[in-house]
Amino acid sequence: MTNRFKWNVDGSSIGKPGPSGIGGVLRNHDGILLGIFSLSVGILDSNVAELRAVVKAIELSASNCFLHHKHIIIESDSANVISWMNNPHNRPWIHHKLFSSTQRLASCFDSISYTHFYRESNHIADHLAKQGVHRISDFVAWL
Repeated sequence: MTNRFKWNVDGSSIGKPGPSGIGGVLRNHDGILLGIFSLSVGILDSNVAELRAVVKAIELSASNCFLHHKHIIIESDSANVISWMNNPHNRPWIHHKLFSSTQRLASCFDSISYTHFYRESNHIADHLAKQGVHRISDFVAWL
């Protein structure tokens, strides 16, 4: 389906909590690379870094008019975060502002789905997240 776009996202933390980064890769239905991001997100634990990667993908999608009214798929290797996104009753209250942000931005799209996948299938986002730990400034590129 030509109006489907998929983000592969990842978060990385050095320590629990520790310096953290996030990264993501956006592809269209043909697998063509459309955008990437890598940035530092401060001192967090790995679950919150993974959540911040999901939120950033949604924020970037909402900021790009081309992606409005499309189907967005977000894949993460964090089973916890995917469970939180798919089951609102399981969400940690402490992160309610992040979840509220995603719900507000979701109105830009026809749909958003969240799926779990294994780390081995997402080398680029993993690498971008690890780079993000050490970034001084945010890196976002639309291709």
